Amino acid sequence: MKITCIGSGVFSLALAKSLSKKKENQIVIWTHDKEVSQMALNENKLLFDGKKVYKPQNILVTSSLSEALQNTSSIFLLVSSLYVKEIVLKLKKDYKVNIPIFIGSKGLLSEKPYYFTHFVKKALNAKKIAFFAGPNLAKDLFNDAEVFITVATKNKSAFSYFQSIVPRKIHLEEMKEEKVLELASVLKNIYAIGAGMAYAKSPYRSTVFSYLTEAYKEYNQILYETLNYSGEVIYTGTLGDFFLTGSSFTSRNFSYGRLLVKTKKEAKLFSHCYTVEGKNNLEILPMMIKKMNRFPLLYQIWQENRLVK
Repeated sequence: MKITCIGSGVFSLALAKSLSKKKENQIVIWTHDKEVSQMALNENKLLFDGKKVYKPQNILVTSSLSEALQNTSSIFLLVSSLYVKEIVLKLKKDYKVNIPIFIGSKGLLSEKPYYFTHFVKKALNAKKIAFFAGPNLAKDLFNDAEVFITVATKNKSAFSYFQSIVPRKIHLEEMKEEKVLELASVLKNIYAIGAGMAYAKSPYRSTVFSYLTEAYKEYNQILYETLNYSGEVIYTGTLGDFFLTGSSFTSRNFSYGRLLVKTKKEAKLFSHCYTVEGKNNLEILPMMIKKMNRFPLLYQIWQENRLVK
């Protein structure tokens, strides 16, 4: 069964390696970087977190999008949020409408319809769409840890397909509300920046978890007001991911938050060197959330980020 992973970042590589545990899966990773694909071909190695690691035999890496999509049974979209629109439009040439698409990119479009699931459905006329998230570090997934993933989809067959391709150490839970999980995934990255800011002012773990508890209340209120969602947001991809990301002291979002307090110049340099998904989406939120100053923690992060010139 051919499975296409679009993107060669650490999470894409980790997921590909995990899926390769099922020997019937044939994984193709698409990358825009020809050096990465050549390394896989010539050295049988993947570049994971700056280190060369062994590439399983049932993983192929290519810089040809047509080759990656040919006869595939599914697509996992795993690129930075900044490139989702560009990549999806490139998929149109080779995409077939019944191929399920699983979106793991965390972010928003800078214009309506904002949500990736909505955009992908419309742009590709896709019938089987799912958005997934979970409290999973790429290095843990890469090292075959027991992990839990929330899959949000209104298409039952898409969820069933996902279940059929994962190894036994990946546990899936089903959720219907795609946009809720998408917005939750955006907000958890932004509040992770806030947690870094809180830690920079008071460097104690108790400070971070106290901050996150208050932030989680605000996060739920935003989900309710923005999407009219009044259900319990107690999923591994919401509650679990929120607290894992917000307390990961070495994450890019948390690190960026610490630098926002320390020096805006270093924060700017950091964001130019690394992808900080929370920062990338901060400027979009005011278009979606009316009177953002009603949410003081979110508003504070937004104001501090605006000072980065």
